[in-house]
Amino acid sequence: MTDFDKLLKENLSTVRDMVASFPVRALQLYGPTEDNIDDFEHFVDEIVAPAGITHISIMLYYAFEYKSHPEIVEKPFTSIAVAKRVAAVCKKNGITVVPEIDFPSHQSKIRRNEDPEGVGILRAYPDMTEPYDPTTSTKAVCMRHPRLRPIIYDMIDDLMEAFDTKVIHTGFDEAQNIAKCPRCKHVKPHILIAELINDLNRYINSKGGQMWIWGDRMLDGKLFPLANIMYESSIHNTSEAINLIDKNIVICDWHYNYEKMGQLTPGYWEMKGFSHLSCCFNSIMGTEQLTHATHVLRESPRTLGMYLTTWANLSNFMRLTREKLDKYRATGEIVQNAPETADIFNSHNFADQSSNIFLKMFVGVDGE
Repeated sequence: MTDFDKLLKENLSTVRDMVASFPVRALQLYGPTEDNIDDFEHFVDEIVAPAGITHISIMLYYAFEYKSHPEIVEKPFTSIAVAKRVAAVCKKNGITVVPEIDFPSHQSKIRRNEDPEGVGILRAYPDMTEPYDPTTSTKAVCMRHPRLRPIIYDMIDDLMEAFDTKVIHTGFDEAQNIAKCPRCKHVKPHILIAELINDLNRYINSKGGQMWIWGDRMLDGKLFPLANIMYESSIHNTSEAINLIDKNIVICDWHYNYEKMGQLTPGYWEMKGFSHLSCCFNSIMGTEQLTHATHVLRESPRTLGMYLTTWANLSNFMRLTREKLDKYRATGEIVQNAPETADIFNSHNFADQSSNIFLKMFVGVDGE
């Protein structure tokens, strides 16, 4: 090794070093139930908190015991009693809980080339459904339906109370089946989505809270022709909403693939004046690239940090992370069983891949 190579190696930060420099280090997990809440509490105490996680986003959608609207609850669900245990173990460890719902899309099960079954609100109130295009992934709810906002406001109240939190993630990703029903078809899509985003944000603000959303609908697919275009950037005329939504919203900027042109979007949110989190998932190469692109902006107060999404069965993710932990701490080696890709739609692969990313991003190696 030359003197130059040695100097270069000594001055390169690891992914973990870069992530640790941010004020927010977030982890997304599906909501626990009575079956795995004990395991969840131990996992937070023994692994998540020592790894320096500051926020846990709990994916719920309709899988929560909404006391105000039992008609929209999907089983199995996180009960209020379990939510209070989540809140308690996170509070003990200084971790903020971020319950996650999702509007206006993801209102159905995914069934390609057929009419999928609506869930939650659309199951209880099918008249709130936007016309469905089978070439896209999920159904959407009518954003101007008079019944919609009161229901979401009640959901937010229930979540804030049960999880003892002021931060709510309201989704807004991958919305494609919008602006089609008689109520909305004469309104531009970016106007519709900005209206709902701002209404929910202002309601959350009125409770002293903060709102997170996914950023993909705010990205113009022509400007950002990403590998997963149509999903992680918009070709459905919603991107102009970025100029209409409230500036105090936190943008969760998800990009899971390694991009040949590099990760261009963290600087875009800076330019637009929004606080933002860079979100990775199941590609080590993509995670490293996105972390580097975000770390360049670390001196900006709007660059909040990194957010690992898992999209995997909670028990599988916890089990696989535990199984790999000791070897990773001792050697720094990743046990990668699933392929290096963001496109393998399999729950076990997702748990395997995201557990690898968790170790890479948050866990130290002995001797470092």
